Amino acid sequence: MDIGDYYSKSIESFRRNWKITVPSIVASILTVLLLIVAFFGVMATLSPNLSIIGNFTPSIFSQINSNTLLTAGLILLIIEILIFIINAFRTAATVGMAKQIIMDGSASLDTAWKDGIKFFPKIFVVSIIKTILTAIIAIPIILGFYLLFNNMILSGISVVLIGSIILFIGFILISLIFFVFNQSIVVGQKSVIGSIKDSYDIFWNNKLTVFLVALINTVISMGIGFILGIISIPLTVVAGPFATQILGLLVSIILVPYFALVMTYMYMELKMGFQWINGDVKDHIVSTEK
Repeated sequence: MDIGDYYSKSIESFRRNWKITVPSIVASILTVLLLIVAFFGVMATLSPNLSIIGNFTPSIFSQINSNTLLTAGLILLIIEILIFIINAFRTAATVGMAKQIIMDGSASLDTAWKDGIKFFPKIFVVSIIKTILTAIIAIPIILGFYLLFNNMILSGISVVLIGSIILFIGFILISLIFFVFNQSIVVGQKSVIGSIKDSYDIFWNNKLTVFLVALINTVISMGIGFILGIISIPLTVVAGPFATQILGLLVSIILVPYFALVMTYMYMELKMGFQWINGDVKDHIVSTEK
């Protein structure tokens, strides 16, 4: 198989199995509900201080009771953790369905539920590790902005530029190293550390393939985002202020499982040695697991 086959076969598999979007639909609904809860929870917590917040200056935080800020921050932290858990479950369920579709030609929601329950804790932990690593490489640029805000202009600009380069390169490397850790956990049934090592090995041994798939996925996402940006104003005028957000949500419900199929095809070929003969994803699979 070549890279084009990953995408063409994923289109065909997706077309035959719309049920693979169900985990994304449910996750999107739950995420929106949690964001609404977060908004009203924080607003209710900060309501006695809304007049202060309305005149925002960096000094307002010293005028707000520390317990109030702590409560608002705790609400946001809990909501963020819950969203991480929901996304981990969605990913585990979607990749589990993608594997079954590739192996059997179709997938059931029962598979989504079982794989979601079984694998989401590992995906959650690895996602946290990935987030922490990304935060660490962002420290230099944060330090640069801190220097700028304290009127150390020359030093601040220098550190921001260096930090931007570190963040850009580091983010790309982390993304590539962790590119198929979801597949390593669900398809390869690796442990937390094993999935990171497995994903790294696949990237290191297939640098060009992994890079190109990641690049194509990014270009597709950015292209769709650009189109949504162009039509956002007329769409808002015609259909209302939330029309663009709803359309973006619908697009993500399609893209997430589609990319899961693409990356699962890639993982099963590069890691497990699967080959698809005559383009049939159901009846002609030859396994030479590595």
